[in-house]
Amino acid sequence: MLTLLVAALTLFTPLPGGDDVRPFSFRAAPVDDPRLQQADSIFEAGEPAEALRLTLRVLEEGGEDYDALWRAASFALAVGVVEEADRGHTDYYGRAVEYATRAQALEPRGIEGLYWEVAAVGRLAMGAGPREASAYADRIREGAIAILDQEPEHAGAHHALGKLYAEIMSVSGISRFFGRTFVRSAALDEASWTLAEDHLERAATLAPEMILFQLDLARLYRDRRRTDEARRVLEAAAQAPIRQPGDRIFQEEARALLREIS
Repeated sequence: MLTLLVAALTLFTPLPGGDDVRPFSFRAAPVDDPRLQQADSIFEAGEPAEALRLTLRVLEEGGEDYDALWRAASFALAVGVVEEADRGHTDYYGRAVEYATRAQALEPRGIEGLYWEVAAVGRLAMGAGPREASAYADRIREGAIAILDQEPEHAGAHHALGKLYAEIMSVSGISRFFGRTFVRSAALDEASWTLAEDHLERAATLAPEMILFQLDLARLYRDRRRTDEARRVLEAAAQAPIRQPGDRIFQEEARALLREIS
């Protein structure tokens, strides 16, 4: 049961893409530092590790800088996703959290720092034990809520909350009971199918080009036995343009789920 609880407290986050494919609040104001402009270009060309190296060099030479730190967090997260797929493990998620936390120390209400912490913590939760996963879940919840307090239409924050609540609710009732009994968590206490649906539908509406958002909404419909709605969403996701690195994987998952429910 505790294994199921850990699974319920994970968050699969979208891979970051370039500014031209960041569909909601990731588009930051233009940065003046030409080295960070270069890092963005390198990242958009599909080289997150090199973009991270350049950004860390900016930090080493110039000291703490908000724009450099949140970029380092997003680049490290992307490197971690690739490394984990290749090797089965990575320490880049922890590094991404560190960079995002340092960014927030400079700008506590900065949306980019908040979001990339939420994204990286979601990946860390996947390998955590029950109590640690519970703490991560609450960090995801608190970070996403802090973003929505400033930007109510932030699709990424809506997706983070919706996915978190949906995963919690997809675990059996007895598992949730044991989780609430032995692990105190605001996310566990608050989760409901209604909240999960509200946030996932909002994310999918705000960012219809994000295949992952459509896929997770369809999964919720599938879990709620609303097959026709799931099929409609999956058919659109299966034909959507590829816009960022993870989209091919998400599109294959959408097609597989469509075959499953057909």
